[in-house]
Amino acid sequence: MPSHLHLGINTCFAVKRWPEPERWISIVTDDLGLHVCQFSLDQIDPLLDESATSAYASSVRQRAAEAGLRIHSAFTGLAAYSWSQLLHPEPSARLAARRWYERAIDLAAGLGAGGAGGHLGAFSVRDAADQARRRLLLDELAGHLGTLSSRAAARGLSFLLFENMAVPREYGHTIEEAHALIELVPNAPVPLTLCYDVGHPCALKTGTRSDDYLAWLTEPWPRTPIIHLQQTDRSGDHHWPFAPAYNAIGVVDPDATLRALAAWPAGQDIYLFLEVIHPFEADDEEVLDDLRSSVRYWREAMARAGLA
Repeated sequence: MPSHLHLGINTCFAVKRWPEPERWISIVTDDLGLHVCQFSLDQIDPLLDESATSAYASSVRQRAAEAGLRIHSAFTGLAAYSWSQLLHPEPSARLAARRWYERAIDLAAGLGAGGAGGHLGAFSVRDAADQARRRLLLDELAGHLGTLSSRAAARGLSFLLFENMAVPREYGHTIEEAHALIELVPNAPVPLTLCYDVGHPCALKTGTRSDDYLAWLTEPWPRTPIIHLQQTDRSGDHHWPFAPAYNAIGVVDPDATLRALAAWPAGQDIYLFLEVIHPFEADDEEVLDDLRSSVRYWREAMARAGLA
């Protein structure tokens, strides 16, 4: 059984609802009783004027310290996920994406986070069908990741994250591609680590083990993955809360997930971050109720597993 299992939350829930650091930090610590979070880069665009991003990061860092909340990492959200990023067909756009990630690394350092990362990029339909083009873009991706790793090291970060994806054109969507991404930059100053979203395999239709969200948890990853928790069914990547109505139709089982984690080598810190994404039109109080239900659901599962 792992020595340290940490339940936290990605702050995507706060986007456009509770942008004030004091408010979303209070929700995480006081309402939900959590003491670690992953900062969503949807809360402030890293490419905004540095006076704005630095001021916001400083405010978050100070208020989080006062509340006893640890900012584990900074992670891409829906905005960056909408872009082709480091696999864009145009070279100038790929360079611009690298600059975006450099600024995201700087922001993470300002937050006092240990790492940064997320969605790295998506092939266009044309590039995905051209094996030579895919190879060229992946070779270039290795160079960009090497540059970002060096910047992360210079800013005092200890890891970069990439996420397994839910669409075949988003590199890293299979178990094999995730392993290949980890090995893409050997001897990187700051290692690339998998942030594993349990819901993304549920949306895949590859006909392989990669479609089984539990199979990913049995893989011998070289570094302990970070885990994103969401409820979903097999029809898509929904990021539902773990509330009763969704648990009745969802396929993500906390007991099965925790049993798989129990087989991981002992002595590790394992971070579980709820990544619940409501429609912007959802009622604010309903969002809070769903978050409370989700935390309670996982805490009850952890208690059953002797991990509470």
